[in-house]
Amino acid sequence: MKKIIFSALVMANLAAFAGGFQVNLQGVRSVAMGGAYVGLAHGPATTFFNPGGLTNIEGHRLSLGLNTIHPSISLQTEVNDNIDLTSSMSTPIYFYYGGQITEKLYVGFGINNQFGSSSSFEDNWQGRFIVQNISLKTFMFQPTVAYKIHDKISIGAGLVYTTGVFSYEKAVPLSSSSSADGKARLEGKANSISFNVGLYSKLIETDKIELGIGADYRSGMKLSLEEGLATFTNIPSSLTGTFPEQTNFKGEINLPSVTTAGLAFTYKFNEKNELTFVYDYALNGWSSYDTLAFDFENEATPDAKTPKNWKNAVAHRFGLEYKLDKLFFRVGTYYDQSPVEENNVSPEAPERSHMAPTFGFGMKVSDMIEFDISYINQRYSGETATGELGFEYKYNRRINVLSVSATITLGKNKNTSIEE
Repeated sequence: MKKIIFSALVMANLAAFAGGFQVNLQGVRSVAMGGAYVGLAHGPATTFFNPGGLTNIEGHRLSLGLNTIHPSISLQTEVNDNIDLTSSMSTPIYFYYGGQITEKLYVGFGINNQFGSSSSFEDNWQGRFIVQNISLKTFMFQPTVAYKIHDKISIGAGLVYTTGVFSYEKAVPLSSSSSADGKARLEGKANSISFNVGLYSKLIETDKIELGIGADYRSGMKLSLEEGLATFTNIPSSLTGTFPEQTNFKGEINLPSVTTAGLAFTYKFNEKNELTFVYDYALNGWSSYDTLAFDFENEATPDAKTPKNWKNAVAHRFGLEYKLDKLFFRVGTYYDQSPVEENNVSPEAPERSHMAPTFGFGMKVSDMIEFDISYINQRYSGETATGELGFEYKYNRRINVLSVSATITLGKNKNTSIEE
């Protein structure tokens, strides 16, 4: 019984840590067009989307972006008509630099948040044995180089260092405790080294049309938890040998690789008016997230090995951009397939396969300064799910994302369009 209880505990925690809230908000121009960017590959954000596209930059360009995520999630169960998940606004950021060093050599650097979440329920809610509070923050750092091997073909690669911190709390059902439940808190730090490689080609470039294609591969991340700390409170003395006040643990988790191919087609009506269509196809390798395993320093605390069996998932991303002199109007949509089986949906991050619209606007203030804004509206309701411990519920999920960015160009810039 003790082993079952604790296995459920770590299973709930790392489900969210694994990307139950994956932050695909790495460039405001891209966000406004459904997230597509691999075949467009202009501007500093291509450091993340497709390093090969850095060769489109002349001079030096820097971009800083801020995303504000406003989630609203509620659950309904047989016991409770409505349970609100308290999720405060989160603000993932990014910074990208891209610059030309020689005629064929280019460099870039990126800082972003690709995974993150923060959620909490009341301590006595019905699913308290699954989760009460959870928080995750990650930062990725990517130095990058790109090289133009032909007038129409470029390659690029970057090394990605990831660091993250998390905390998680749940109730432990120990009826012999002095009160109804005990409590477990897990917290720790993780880090990983991975890579990002990309290929870009501008197949066609005339006075009227441009066609660019690209491909990108971001390797999976193995996050190593070397000195995690588990803290147990309100545990009866008869069980402190199994659930001590504190004990360390080790573990690791495999986050997915992402393989993306994309294209961008631009038609130029005249010098000041253009229409661009972009499309990306992505394969997210979530099958790597098949098992959770933890080794606790305290020998009496049962180690946990829990199958997850997530599946690979695809995403389709579409977008349009209309250029009117120095103004840019953008719309898009995306379809994201959920990697989570229907009988294994976590209440702190309920999700399903879904589509959502995106919108955006940009303005080129001068040859040096550009601004962009984008908006995503994601919602679905009335979904039924079965999660850990057979916990059944219906959920409603609404997420609004407002993003802004500023891009600065230093030195020569051959493009007149906003590139972020």
